Amino acid sequence: MSFFPNLIKELRDRKLWPIAIGLIVALVAVPVLLSKKASTDLVTPQPTGGLPYSTGTTLPAISVQTTASNSKLPGRGRNPFTPQVVATTTTATTPTTTAATTPTPSTSTTSSGGSTGSGSSTGSTPAPSSSTPAPAPAKPAPAKPGPPSLTPTQSYEVSLAITDASGNLNTIDPLERLSILPSPQQPLLVEYGVLQGGGQVLFAVQPGAAVSGPGTCTPGPIDCEVLSLAPGQIEAVSKQTPTGATPVARFSINSITAAQHGSVAAANQARNHADEVGRKLLLQSSYTAISLFQYVPSVGAVVDLRNLTVGGN
Repeated sequence: MSFFPNLIKELRDRKLWPIAIGLIVALVAVPVLLSKKASTDLVTPQPTGGLPYSTGTTLPAISVQTTASNSKLPGRGRNPFTPQVVATTTTATTPTTTAATTPTPSTSTTSSGGSTGSGSSTGSTPAPSSSTPAPAPAKPAPAKPGPPSLTPTQSYEVSLAITDASGNLNTIDPLERLSILPSPQQPLLVEYGVLQGGGQVLFAVQPGAAVSGPGTCTPGPIDCEVLSLAPGQIEAVSKQTPTGATPVARFSINSITAAQHGSVAAANQARNHADEVGRKLLLQSSYTAISLFQYVPSVGAVVDLRNLTVGGN
C-alpha cells in the first residue's frame, strides 16, 4: 500500500482529518496573504480646521540690541565701595564728679559654697547706665581707711552707701554693727564689724546671696561666705533664684572713723552694741568661715584668727 492512502486511512481512523485539512488551507493562504503589497503611504493628513488650543493672541516681537546703551540718570556717579561721609556732630562734654558713695556693678559673680581658700571677687566694671543713674550725695565722704587702732575712749563707726529697689542711693551713717542688708525683708548680708587695722569692713554673706566686685572673699571667690570691703570699693549683691541671680543692690563703704566718747564705759557700751536680729541670724547660719574671725570688744574690731601665731612662732 502506498504512503498517502495509508496516511489518509490513519487520519480517518483517528478522526484527525479536520486538523489536516486546516493545515493544508493554512499552507495555501499564508503565502497568498504575504504576497500582497503593504501600503507605504504613512503621511498623516493635515487637519483642515483651526488649532484646538490656540489662544487667539499674538506674541510681541523681541528686539535684541547688540550695542551698549548709555543711562540717562541725572546726578554724579558714586563708587559703592567708597566709604560714606558721615557728618560729624559736636557733643558737649559734661564734667562728672566721682563720688566714692556711688556704687557701680561689676560683671564677675561670687556665690556662697563650700570649698577652701581665699580670693578676690574681682570683675570688669561696665559703664553705668545713663537711663537710671544713681544720684550722688552733695558732699561725698572721703574714701580712706579708719585709724589702725582705738584709744580706750573710742569706737569705730562705719558710713555705708547702698541703693534701694528704685535705684536711689541711701546713706546709713553710722551703720549699726550686725545690721541686716539690704533690709530685714531681704537678709542677704550681715555687717560683722571693722577688721583690726581699720582698713576694711567684714560682711557675713547669707545663704542664697551672691556678691560681685573688688572685695575679698573667704573662703574663696566662688563660695564667698565672708566679704571684706575697703572704703571706696563698690560691691553688688544679688539673690540666687532657680533661673539665675537677680540683682538687688549696690553698696560701698563711705568711711571708717573713730567716734570719741566721754568715758571708757561709754566707749565699751558702744563697742558691745549690736543689732539683735542680725546676731540671731548669724547664730542660725551653717557657714563656718565666720568662725575664722572673732569680734573682740576690748579691741573694738574683728580679729582675723588666721593671722594669730602660737608659741611666738
